[in-house]
Amino acid sequence: MSQDEAARIHNLPAIRALGDALVDDIDGTSPVSHLEEASGFPANMRMGTWALGVLGWPLANEHDKIVGYAENKVNSTIEGLRAHRDRLHTVADNVQTADQRNEDHVRRI
Repeated sequence: MSQDEAARIHNLPAIRALGDALVDDIDGTSPVSHLEEASGFPANMRMGTWALGVLGWPLANEHDKIVGYAENKVNSTIEGLRAHRDRLHTVADNVQTADQRNEDHVRRI
């Protein structure tokens, strides 16, 4: 199988570009760029421990826990998307290696 035929079966640049589109901020439209922008929002939502007074302390405390959970979720999603990009690049590399090894094997036969 020639390289052109392999390219038709597996569009490796498209696989890599899909991963890059998740993370790379070329024009501010990647999911990661939006999440990084949103990651600053929860910190601005925090209430002080005594913001609602003594009787409102349990509510303020729970509110801050929820805000912390939101911060963690946004950050873990960003890291997950970056890891997904790396996996897509690995898939493209693995397909390229497998195609090359198959081609080399066929030539030996």
